[in-house]
Amino acid sequence: MKKVLLIIIGFVSVTQVATAQIKWMNIEEAMKKQDSMPKTVMIDMYTDWCGWCKKMDAETFSNPELAGYINANFYPVKFNAETTDTIMFPIKTTDEKTGEKKTEYKPFINLQTGNRSSHTLAQMLLSGRMSYPSLVFIDFEGSITPIPGFMTAENLEPMLIYFAERINKYSPWNEYMECFNATFRPETDTTDKFEGTIDWMNFNAAVKKMKTEPKKLLLYIYSNWNTSSKIMLGGSFKEKNLAEYINKNFYAVQIPYDIKDTLIIAGREFINETGQVQHPHQLALSLLHPDYRIPAFVIFDENATHPIFVQRGFSSYSTIEKLITYFYEDMDKKGVNLQKYYDEYVSTLNEKNKNEKND
Repeated sequence: MKKVLLIIIGFVSVTQVATAQIKWMNIEEAMKKQDSMPKTVMIDMYTDWCGWCKKMDAETFSNPELAGYINANFYPVKFNAETTDTIMFPIKTTDEKTGEKKTEYKPFINLQTGNRSSHTLAQMLLSGRMSYPSLVFIDFEGSITPIPGFMTAENLEPMLIYFAERINKYSPWNEYMECFNATFRPETDTTDKFEGTIDWMNFNAAVKKMKTEPKKLLLYIYSNWNTSSKIMLGGSFKEKNLAEYINKNFYAVQIPYDIKDTLIIAGREFINETGQVQHPHQLALSLLHPDYRIPAFVIFDENATHPIFVQRGFSSYSTIEKLITYFYEDMDKKGVNLQKYYDEYVSTLNEKNKNEKND
């Protein structure tokens, strides 16, 4: 339980943690809330006769740190998989020809075909694998991810972060967990895989050096309050092969998004206008506009005249390596289309994620 307190306690106040209980809602209410204010829905799929479901209620969901985090980052739903209620559920589709997105509410019922008959919505959400307890995560694009089995608070914690910070969109689960453990549970790593060290430089010093010794610059923008930022720094960037590749081929710089320093690049000065923490620095705003997701990394050309690529959101070590290799090898100048290159990688990533879920 100590691990849970250390990692997610910062997301809720001490008062909230002391009294936190999960504010469960029904699925129709949650889906309507998601439609008006996007946030991932987390469903606890249970049955009245399931002993492990009761154990998860008593030992996992009762944890005040987890409860506070769930309330802040999800729409939490309790769903009896054998309910006889008729439930209206939104089905999201995209027209293949026009690309138009549509949402249609459809009724789901329990056909009551025998003892312990499962509801048709439960069958759909669990892809026919009726295992209890199960968690189901539904993001605001309509993607449905069922996760079967009992979980302790310590097991559930990294999964909550994975979906709350939308890391699932950018990283396969196994790579994420490697990075998570390297950051927060280093005692679990019995190899030297995450013992790499990047030679991080001061921003202005790196830009100055680029004038006499040209080399592309990799800029990592992070936040101290963002767990994804910590996992990238403590996991992704510490992967040994990646660290060696970056040290050899790039100048590497890391800055918090609210850095107070004056930063100079391409003859321009960028400042933090208030000089206060949690106020975005002009350079971070300029580079990330109009999508200010953090963490992010930016690649500048060899002459430090302009950024040539921006990647927003968490990236695993394999994603970082794939993208920076494209720019180090100047594949754009060789006619390799970046979108196609990246789409092929994402397709492989999605297949890897799918296989991991099936395992």
